[in-house]
Amino acid sequence: MLRLLLALAVTVVLGLASRLYPVDWFLWDRVLGEVLYAVAAYLALAMLLFRKPPLIIAVTAFVCCLSVELFKLTGIPAENQRMFLVRWFLGMTFSAVNLGYYFIGVVLIAFADSATRCSKHGEKGLVKRIERKPGRTHAAPDPAT
Repeated sequence: MLRLLLALAVTVVLGLASRLYPVDWFLWDRVLGEVLYAVAAYLALAMLLFRKPPLIIAVTAFVCCLSVELFKLTGIPAENQRMFLVRWFLGMTFSAVNLGYYFIGVVLIAFADSATRCSKHGEKGLVKRIERKPGRTHAAPDPAT
């Protein structure tokens, strides 16, 4: 849980930095913020759904991002752009390109989450299987003899 919280904090800081401090580089000024929006959605959901596999969390995060993007088509966010939370968390106008950025972000963080989960849980699972093997009270015979 701590690793997810720290990752979320770093993600938010980087995302805000990419918006507040533009450097006239498209990847920093535009793409990074959108990718990190999806990463933050994944990490927030991963903290709530910590027992679910990364694939389920990834699909849920992408659906949430898709829902927010489609909500922009109603015009409600644009009408309320004066509100800080609407402007920063929802955005104002629909962009189909953002869906690709969200997909990239969700896929990247799901792979990273899966890799860190497997290494942590894989060792424990292997040790438990060896310890619980019934009828094994002695070492396995040496095949060379």
